[in-house]
Amino acid sequence: MIEYRKGNFLIQSDFEIRSFMEEGPDIDLIIPLEYRTLNLYIDGMPDYFDSRLQLLDIKNILIRFSTLKDNNLCTIHFLRNIDLKSAVMNFVFDYKEHFIKLKEEEYSAEMHIEKRKTST
Repeated sequence: MIEYRKGNFLIQSDFEIRSFMEEGPDIDLIIPLEYRTLNLYIDGMPDYFDSRLQLLDIKNILIRFSTLKDNNLCTIHFLRNIDLKSAVMNFVFDYKEHFIKLKEEEYSAEMHIEKRKTST
C-alpha cells in the first residue's frame, strides 16, 4: 500500500498516486482507477444511507488540496476522463481529522474516508 502524506493530508492507496500540478501551496493529485466502479464509504454517514455511494466507470480521481497551515479542506473530483469537465461528482471535506484509504478489488475500487485514530 502506498502512503502519501503532506502536512495534515494523508492517503493510503493500492493505486498509484501522481502529482499532477503543484503551484505554490496548491497541489493536485491524480489517481488512475481505469474505469472501475467506485464504492465510496464515509465514516459517520447518516443512518438513513445503507452503507455506501457507488460511482460507475471512474477513470481518475483528482484531489486538490492546499499546504497552507490553516487550510485543511480538499476537493475530490471523480472523473470519467482526465479533465474536470468529465466530473461525475465532486465534494469538499475537511481532512484535519480524517484520511483517505483506497483499496483495489478485483473489478472495483473502494474509497474510505475514515476518522483518524487518536492516541491517548
